Amino acid sequence: MRKFQLIFYIAGFVFLGILSLMLLINLLKRNVYDPKLGINVLLIGRNGMGVISIRAESGVTGQMRLPDNLSISIESNGADYLVEAIYKIGSPVSDPLNSARRSVGQALGIVISGVVAAPVDFGVDGFVQSLIGVATKTNLSLIDRYLLFKDFNEKLRNKASLSFSLPKNVIDFSDEPDGKKIGKLNPAIFVWSKNQWVVDEVLSETAEVTVVNASGKDGKARLVARQIESAGVRVIDILVAKKGSDNSCFLLGNIKAHPKTAGFLTNSFLCEQNEGLDLNDFIDHDVKSDLVVILGKQS
Repeated sequence: MRKFQLIFYIAGFVFLGILSLMLLINLLKRNVYDPKLGINVLLIGRNGMGVISIRAESGVTGQMRLPDNLSISIESNGADYLVEAIYKIGSPVSDPLNSARRSVGQALGIVISGVVAAPVDFGVDGFVQSLIGVATKTNLSLIDRYLLFKDFNEKLRNKASLSFSLPKNVIDFSDEPDGKKIGKLNPAIFVWSKNQWVVDEVLSETAEVTVVNASGKDGKARLVARQIESAGVRVIDILVAKKGSDNSCFLLGNIKAHPKTAGFLTNSFLCEQNEGLDLNDFIDHDVKSDLVVILGKQS
């Protein structure tokens, strides 16, 4: 009997240890939600996938479901997947959630900082349920989830949610051999996104930004520049670094004069604000912008 009790106690301690480790790992996740700036989240539900936009300070939430037959290029392997396949099956990559988040953000030309996959119906109500769901998979930390749930209860509970969809002129459709229509986003999406996803607090600072590509990926800086511009930031130059960076992102410049823009870029692209970094290590000339974003290989 004592032997079974000992085994039971050991199993209990092991379980508590694993639970404590999981909790610690979650707490150590980098926070990406700033209540003052809001956030765009990719919600992967059981019946659809799309973007949930939260602006707690303005009392505004929005939801945009992506068409099931829209084709999205996955940035980690370059393959195209239908939206329906992503939320029903997933994509065969090492980090499917963050890969989907980055891919959809780049395809739409907007910043998507969070991603949530949960057995909920797509929509704002489903997103709120996912914040406290046990089966939820997300890059949001426990602090992010708590703050979002708190804001929905205190600031957004009685506010109407805006629901919108992609305009027809930003999608080109083609017929597959089996008769199914497949949609592909065209360059008009970037013009539409500039007017749809502005962060007022960032826009008001009128910061000018230079984006430097040290990732080794062709076109990466242009994709990120489009995303940054959708929030109201003016990108005045795009450069290629003379050497690569193994990090995710560095942010340099007059950060104190543009705290909201700096905070937005830091949360959105996991940038490190490194005042000791020498910009001349990456480019050969000075820049005229207020801030410089250096994209590394992990961006």
